[in-house]
Amino acid sequence: MSVVLNGHSTVRWNDAEEASAPEPVAFAIEDLTHDLGVAFAGGDSMDGATIKVRYDRTLATEQYHVTVDPAANVVTVAGADDLGCIYGLYAISREWLGFEDFWFWNDQRPAPRASLALPDTARLGSHPAAVRYRGWFVNDEVLIVSWNIRNDNELTWRMVFSTLLRCGGNLVIPGSGQNMAPHWDLAHRMGLYVNQHHSTPLGSRLFSEAYPGLRPRWPEDRDKYEALWREAIGQRCGAAAGRDDPKVVWTLGFRGSCDGPFWTDDPRYVTDEDRGRVLSEAMRDEYDLVRAADPDAPVAAYLYSESLELYRKGLLHLPDDVIKIWSDNGYGRMMVRRNGNWDPREPAMPDADDPGENGIYYHASFFDLQAANHITQMPESADDIARELETVIARGGDSLWAVNCSNIKPHVFTLDLIARLWCDGSLGEPADPHAQVDAFLLDYCRRYYGEPFAPAVARLFRAYWDAAADFGPQDDPQWDQKCGEQFYTYIPRMMITHYLSGSRDEENDLKWLVRGDFAAQIAWVKQLCADALPRYERLVRDCARAALDAEGALSPDSRDLGALDASRDPTVRQSAGARAARLIRDTIGLQSTIYRECAAGALLVCDALEQALAGDFKHAFYHAGLARERFRAGDAAMRAREHGVWQGFWANDCLADVKFSGQVCGALMSYLRNRGDGPHYYRWQHEFRYPEQWRDVIVVLNMENHESDDGIFQAMKRAWQE
Repeated sequence: MSVVLNGHSTVRWNDAEEASAPEPVAFAIEDLTHDLGVAFAGGDSMDGATIKVRYDRTLATEQYHVTVDPAANVVTVAGADDLGCIYGLYAISREWLGFEDFWFWNDQRPAPRASLALPDTARLGSHPAAVRYRGWFVNDEVLIVSWNIRNDNELTWRMVFSTLLRCGGNLVIPGSGQNMAPHWDLAHRMGLYVNQHHSTPLGSRLFSEAYPGLRPRWPEDRDKYEALWREAIGQRCGAAAGRDDPKVVWTLGFRGSCDGPFWTDDPRYVTDEDRGRVLSEAMRDEYDLVRAADPDAPVAAYLYSESLELYRKGLLHLPDDVIKIWSDNGYGRMMVRRNGNWDPREPAMPDADDPGENGIYYHASFFDLQAANHITQMPESADDIARELETVIARGGDSLWAVNCSNIKPHVFTLDLIARLWCDGSLGEPADPHAQVDAFLLDYCRRYYGEPFAPAVARLFRAYWDAAADFGPQDDPQWDQKCGEQFYTYIPRMMITHYLSGSRDEENDLKWLVRGDFAAQIAWVKQLCADALPRYERLVRDCARAALDAEGALSPDSRDLGALDASRDPTVRQSAGARAARLIRDTIGLQSTIYRECAAGALLVCDALEQALAGDFKHAFYHAGLARERFRAGDAAMRAREHGVWQGFWANDCLADVKFSGQVCGALMSYLRNRGDGPHYYRWQHEFRYPEQWRDVIVVLNMENHESDDGIFQAMKRAWQE
């Protein structure tokens, strides 16, 4: 006998002690009900199995087991607690229905069928996760705050949280700074622990927000700080919050009003000893307030920047049961992050001999206005990322992982890799680390792009990592010093701004990258871009070829791709090859194109600045215009990959802001025209708009309106691109 799942199957709560489904479980029941409707849209006249959900308090925390009863045509999901039940429900969706954890973000879904017969031996079970508290910091979330699913931003955040739960997460920082407040309640209702950003300890309001115009001082303003901390704690636990179990991992911290060291606001503290004493006092006050209100809650402190240095010197003292959160440098390596031109390259890996519990804050996405990745996936190799995170676990950093996921969609592969590690602790067999990553990568590509196309797409991912330029010392390259897209958008802006300032001395904002006078800095950046551009041009061609090859393949695939609902989405009728081709273009193809266009734009900016320094303002203007075109093309490439539910997703690219780099190039064009064609602005118009016999005939300066910068640029293109 077998248990049959089909379109008539239902999911319901069936616990002997709890009459109705707890709200977190109810969300997952609703999701599985949706998934059943999509998976079995083909229709079946038979009665479908009932999926019954209940607690099994004999199981360990967050564990589940799923069994079948053919005689009763019942599937039972038994969970130790709410999260156990949730994970069990999503396991059915993944293992039996075919919905991958990131199905929404990668437009994946199973092909509709009439039914699924489960043998009486069918079982699903769980094991304890390698990391106790594990989840995402939805940081720099500028794309998903301006784009919505069905015009409802709460649906967007619900999809974020449900995806996190599908891949085994249990913790979230639901937004940057005060942006997390609107989403805190939904995260709690869906069963997640909530953590806080290190700049807003306990989730409190910033001092400058609560007391505008008042410069904070410690200990003079201790009462004001404590009032903010009490307010934050009261909003999240206790009678006022109406929550018996607030499920909060409380963050201790004490930073300045702009997420910098507190002594930038209170410069009286100049010695490490005094600074460590103040940090220790403030964080102890926070800890005592938490323990009074939420005695058994987990508490964490981020050893970030100045706090790490003081901790290592023995000057920052934390209570013994506080989880210490170590941070990577934004480029995947457990090192102290670079701050401006200061880059100590000091390890920030958890110390296995350090007493107490340890965890990490890790960046799949990072925004540093220098060279990180935000709208593209990490350029660092997955081999290095996996090795670094496995080392974290080996050194005892397994109490809490907060992973900066930003807007999810550009980072799906990295987030899927990290989720495997936080669940299993390693990528498993075979023993060779490179082979482990290859096996994971190929499996990922099979799951989302389809079996026939997986090897080709896996090669594209490898080529993407190989194409990344190194910005570190050429005689000692480091795996984490790779150029993300911000290198190609921010470095040109820095150089243009410096040139427009009138200075020809060394650009201070580039000292972290290259030392020397301005001309030497330009030459160094130009060489890097010139070397990188052919690699990205080749990668874009390879992506286009792979997409065309996939479109030519008509083999069926058991997993279908689409955004929301099979009854409304015509993509469920597309061939597997067409769907794979679209996903290639949406993911690795788009990201490669962003790099190609921005690297080309940055290279052209270098040409323009070198010509400007040589006094050739005409050609400098022209190359600045070509650079503007390439940045605009990068933005257009993003907008061209918006379809269906993704309409408008890339519209608010305001951090890497590819289009703004084009705008800055426009400002450079105006200045260069002023230098080369001013003050009367007729020479270039004559040269590029008039017939040759009239160019040098000047009886009247001009008989028509002065041409715009863009008009002059287009005329130059016609003349010089013949």
